[in-house]
Amino acid sequence: MLYVGAEFCPFCAAQRWGVVVALSRFGTFAGLGASRSASDDAYPNTATVTFHGTSYTSDYLTFQGVETQTNVRQGGGYGPLDSLTAQQEQTVRTYNAPPYVDAASAGAIPFVDFGNRYVMVGASFKPQLLAGLSAVQIANALADPTSPVAKAVDGSANVFTAAICELTGGQPAAVCTSPAVVAGRGRLHAAA
Repeated sequence: MLYVGAEFCPFCAAQRWGVVVALSRFGTFAGLGASRSASDDAYPNTATVTFHGTSYTSDYLTFQGVETQTNVRQGGGYGPLDSLTAQQEQTVRTYNAPPYVDAASAGAIPFVDFGNRYVMVGASFKPQLLAGLSAVQIANALADPTSPVAKAVDGSANVFTAAICELTGGQPAAVCTSPAVVAGRGRLHAAA
């Protein structure tokens, strides 16, 4: 699984929550740090986590999280952070373009590739939902399945989990056969 985003991006900030929840069902992160989207972009200072400097361990899949830019202004843009490998660049060029994504969304971030089988571009919910919340408040809201934050984040995580389960052959079974993940499977549309 490949995630490509940038720390300045509020849509990336929102989407990372669902990615982390989904991946936590299959393995563990080390070094996952708190971050915020840029203060001068849409939905400023959206609380999130960053994949920069993290590692992920799983018996079921590999995950590569690439944050291409910081949330700090440098000239007319934001400072550089992680670089894509040649293989990651090829994946982005191939699958973050038509016919896999709408022409208007081509090249957008966040971009998530699930084994070249499913792709997602953009956020699955509006970052505005997280406005004014700290990372701790968001994490606490995730503990209450009736909260609007949990509904949005868990909804995206369930669809991501369904896609990952397709890649892992339905393993682990306890995760892949849960009612929420089975329901999420109905929202998948294959990329290739």
